[in-house]
Amino acid sequence: MRMTQSGKWVKPEAQKYLTCKFDLAYQFKQQMHDKPILGRAPLSVGIVFGIGGNYHHCDLDNQIKTILDAAKGIVFLDDRWVDHITAERSKTAEHVTTVFVQEL
Repeated sequence: MRMTQSGKWVKPEAQKYLTCKFDLAYQFKQQMHDKPILGRAPLSVGIVFGIGGNYHHCDLDNQIKTILDAAKGIVFLDDRWVDHITAERSKTAEHVTTVFVQEL
């Protein structure tokens, strides 16, 4: 979803995205607190979305972008270093997202 600077304050979809991104960034910070940030090297990212209920409520590429945006500056310096992405989603009992990042 593209958003303008003013749209992020008034559009419900934009607010939902920003809330999700903030929550993910918080979780990344908790898990990365004693680990070095990945720097200027090609990266591979794997994402597994386990989603309870209807998991076709949004585009998979938007879900991937949210993860990459939340991880930027915490897990890796910049998502421009991501050269390989795999992502999948499936129906599960609970919402669980697993993210794997490694240098290539």
